[in-house]
Parts: sequence; C-alpha cells; structure tokens
Amino acid sequence: MKRSVAAAGILAAMIATTDSLAAEDPGLVFRGVATAPNSDRVIYQEFHEVSGTCTDGWWQPDRQDVRYVRPDDDKAFATKVLTYPNSLQTPDVDFRQPSFGERLGIVRRDDILAIDWSIEGEDGGDWTLNPGPDLVIDAGFDHFIRANWTTLTSGDSVAFRFLAPTRGEAYDFVVEPAPEAINGADHSFRIRPEGLIMRLAVDPIRLGYGDDGLLTHYQGLGNIRRNQDENYQVSIEYQATARPGCALLPRS
Repeated sequence: MKRSVAAAGILAAMIATTDSLAAEDPGLVFRGVATAPNSDRVIYQEFHEVSGTCTDGWWQPDRQDVRYVRPDDDKAFATKVLTYPNSLQTPDVDFRQPSFGERLGIVRRDDILAIDWSIEGEDGGDWTLNPGPDLVIDAGFDHFIRANWTTLTSGDSVAFRFLAPTRGEAYDFVVEPAPEAINGADHSFRIRPEGLIMRLAVDPIRLGYGDDGLLTHYQGLGNIRRNQDENYQVSIEYQATARPGCALLPRS
C-alpha cells in the first residue's frame, strides 16, 4: 500500500512538472535586419529576447536583452539591456558599445531619473531630471504606441516627451499616423519633434506595425554609431521567431 501511494505521488509530481513546462511562456523573440536607407546593404542585425508575464491576458515584459551583430561576425559588437521596474514607457537602460568606449546607463527611481553617459575621447555626462508622466525612454516608444493604439489607429496623434540621453534632456515629440504607408506594414506611424528648431534638426522616425501590435519596421536614426560623431541612419525590418501566449495590445 505504501509503495502504491509513493508511486502515485511520483506520478503526480511528473505530471505537474510536465504541465508546468508545457505552460511556460516562450516570451517574445525577434530579429531586426538593419540596412542603409534605400539599399540592400546590411549594416548589422539586432537579436532581441524579451521575458515577461501574461497578466489578465496581456503581455507585460520585465526584461529585454539585445545583441547587435555585424553581418560577417557572430560576436556582438554592442549590447543593450532594458528592464521595466517602473513603467513600460520608461525602462531602465544599460547600453554598451565597446568599439567607441561608449556606455549609457539610465535608471529611474520614483521621481528621479539618473543618466550616466560616457564615451572615449569626450567628456560624457551625468544628469538627473524629473521624468513626468509623459516621458518616453528608448524602446519605451514601442510600448507607448501600443498603449495608445486605439487613438493612433483612429487617425489621431499623441504628444509626449522623448529623452535625448546623451544631452540629458527631454524634448517635445508627437506620434501620429504616417502620411505615407510603409510597404509591408499593416499600420504606419511617425514620430516627429514638435518645436520648429527641432524639426529642422531632427528627421521624423517612421514605424510599421502589424495588426497584432508587433513592431515590423523602423526607419530613421539608430543608436549604433557610424563614427565618433554620428549614428547610422537605418531601415530595419523585424520578424518574430517566438511570441508570448497572450496579446501584445492592452485591452481598450
């Protein structure tokens, strides 16, 4: 009798373990291929792995690891880690680009945003500022767009402040439906600066999304350096290889 009870217990544990593994969410895994604008020349690839949880049927990430790889090499030449302890639109950031001696750290704690940027051959900077409710940091724009999906797909625009981390300042921007559709995207948006001076200095970023809320295209200034003084202008196409077991778009 004891042997039968023990066997039943072992079997139950095996079944529970199998069910747990089967229910484990694969997270979001996707790759981006960055080419020069109006060209097929590949500059680099991005490999993204995002872990998180499904809460109330909605995907909520907690960590995103990004590796940047040249087309002729398997080793990452730059890395980025995003974590989301506060909000999806203001992640903590740890970005490193060793070939330029560059490191960017962004940490938000309560009402203080701390930015620490250094690069070889320059002074870098160390700043703090008040984030405010409308601030967007780095890839937080992706979550900001999904959070405002109904407004944007209805044809309206949404204003926000976008952090320029190497300047230690946030500037007024707006995201809106793009006047020209991106080929292959179900929905096309653009991010542009609000102020006249910034409009003259900064080109809009064009974004493509699928109906499921997944980013499919990015066209504009990237965060990978072309040289010491400027970053690449890129056209990136994204493709997911694993998706979470719940919706990317929050319920409206």
